[in-house]
Amino acid sequence: MDFARSIAGCALLLLPAVASGAEAPRYTVEKLADGVHAVIYNADVDVEGNTLIVINDDDVFVVDANAGLTTARATIEEIRKLTPKPVRYLVNTHWHDDHVFGNQAYADAFPGVQIIAHPLTRQDIIEHAFANNAFVLDLIASDIHRLGGYLATNTYREGKPLTPELKTRVENGLRTRKEMLVDRSQFRAVPPTVDVADSLTLTRGARTIEIKFLGRGNTRGDLIVYLPKERIVATGDLVVAPVPYATNVYAQEWVKTLDRLMDLPVTTVLPGHGPVMRDWSYVARVKSTIEQTLAGVAAAKQEGLTIAQTTERVQLPEARDAFVQGMETRRAGYEAFFRPTLVRNAWEELDADIMKAVASATLNRVAEGVYVHGVDGAGVTVLVNDKDVVLVNPPEAPAAARASVRAIRELTDKPVRYVVVTTPATPSHPGLDVFREVYTQADVVSGTASGKGIAVSDLLTLHRGTRDIRIIRAEDGSLVVEVPKERIRIARSGRVEVALRKTL
Repeated sequence: MDFARSIAGCALLLLPAVASGAEAPRYTVEKLADGVHAVIYNADVDVEGNTLIVINDDDVFVVDANAGLTTARATIEEIRKLTPKPVRYLVNTHWHDDHVFGNQAYADAFPGVQIIAHPLTRQDIIEHAFANNAFVLDLIASDIHRLGGYLATNTYREGKPLTPELKTRVENGLRTRKEMLVDRSQFRAVPPTVDVADSLTLTRGARTIEIKFLGRGNTRGDLIVYLPKERIVATGDLVVAPVPYATNVYAQEWVKTLDRLMDLPVTTVLPGHGPVMRDWSYVARVKSTIEQTLAGVAAAKQEGLTIAQTTERVQLPEARDAFVQGMETRRAGYEAFFRPTLVRNAWEELDADIMKAVASATLNRVAEGVYVHGVDGAGVTVLVNDKDVVLVNPPEAPAAARASVRAIRELTDKPVRYVVVTTPATPSHPGLDVFREVYTQADVVSGTASGKGIAVSDLLTLHRGTRDIRIIRAEDGSLVVEVPKERIRIARSGRVEVALRKTL
C-alpha cells in the first residue's frame, strides 16, 4: 500500500466498529507448516503488512518487514520465540512503506541480513518510500492534531457526536499515529542489497524457497515467495483482503499476473494484508472485478467520457458489496483506495495515445531530487523538494501530459505545489489543462499576467525547504529556471543544462 496515502487516511477508515470499548488483537501468529509461520495483522485495525517466517536448518527467511520499528521489532520478538536462529534473508515484496520501513529493525537485530527485492522495487524504495519520510512526518503530526481535536471536543467530522464506537476508533487511530511519529523520527534508510529481476531459488538445508517475479500488478516490481514442498505462497500486495488496494496499479497486466499466480499448485495463500486463504476463490474475485472494471472503462471511453465521468459511471455495486460485506469502514476504504484509482489507471491504460507517450518517454534522474520526464532529454522537469514538488515545462500534448502524470505519480507522493510554464502563454495549452485538472492545488507560474496563477515580472525565487528555485523572465515573456544548489538551468526548450557555470 502507498503509505503517504495510508497514513493520511486509510488507517482510520479501516478501523472496525468495536463494541463496548473492546480492542481487537493487533496481530496473530499462525502456523502454516512445520517451521513456517505467519504474523497476520488485523486488516480492519492496522495498515500493516503480513509477514511470512520460514525457519530453515541454520537460519530464518522472512517475507516483508512491516511499517516501522515498533511493529518490526514485535515481529522479531515473535521470531525469537520460535527459534534462536538468525534471520539471514528478508524479502521486500514491493516498495510500499508498510512492507519496507521495518528493514532498519532487521538490520539492527541481524547484522549482515540480506534484503532481497526486484531492482525496480529497490529504486522505488530509495527514491519514493524513503525519500518521502519528511513529508510523511508532517502528515502524521497533522493527523495527531486532528484526532486529538476530536477527543477534546467530543465531536467527529462535520460536528458528528463522538459515539463510544467512534471514540474507540479515534483512540486507536491516535495511538498508531503517535507510534508512527516516534518510529519515523528515528528513521534510517536500509535499502535492499540483493536484486531479483526474474527468479531466484534458495536451498536452505531441506527447504526450497523460490522468489519469483510473475509480472507487474500492484506495483512495477512485485515479487512473490513460493514454497513448493509446503505448497505455500506469500503474495505481497498482489493480493490484499478484505478490500483490495489499487493505487498505481497496472490493471491489464495485473489480470495476467494473477493468472500466473493462480497457476501455482498451492494450498495456502498468505496475502499482503488479511487472513490466510486456503483456495483461490478470493483472488479469482479480485481478478474478475479488475476485468469488469476494464470492460466498463472501455465502454465509457468508446462514448468519449472523461476520467471523472468514467469514475462516476463504473460503480460495480455487486462486486463492491462482496468485498465490503455491509461494513461502512470497508466501504470507505474501497471507495478511497480501490475503485476510483483502478478506474483511473484503467482509463489511462486503455488510451492508445497515452500508452504510446508512456512507451516513448523516459524518466531520467539528473541530480538528487531532480528528474526529467520526456523524450531525448527534454520534457517536464520534476523537482522533488523536502515536502512538495515543483514541475517545470508541462508538455503541450494532452497524451504526453497524462504520461508525465503517471510517471510523477510513481515517483513521489508529495503534493505538486507549483507548475512553471517557461514558454510565453498561448491561448490553448491542452497539456497544462491536464496538469490543472490533476494538480488542483498547484499554482501556475508563467511570464504573463493573463489568466490565473502567478506572473513573473522579473525574478521570482521559490524557497522550498533546502532548495531554492530561481525563475527569471525574459523580454518575450519566456522563463528560465535555475536551481543553484544542483547548478542546473532549465531552458525554455525543456532541456536541463547541468553545471554550466560555477555560480548561477
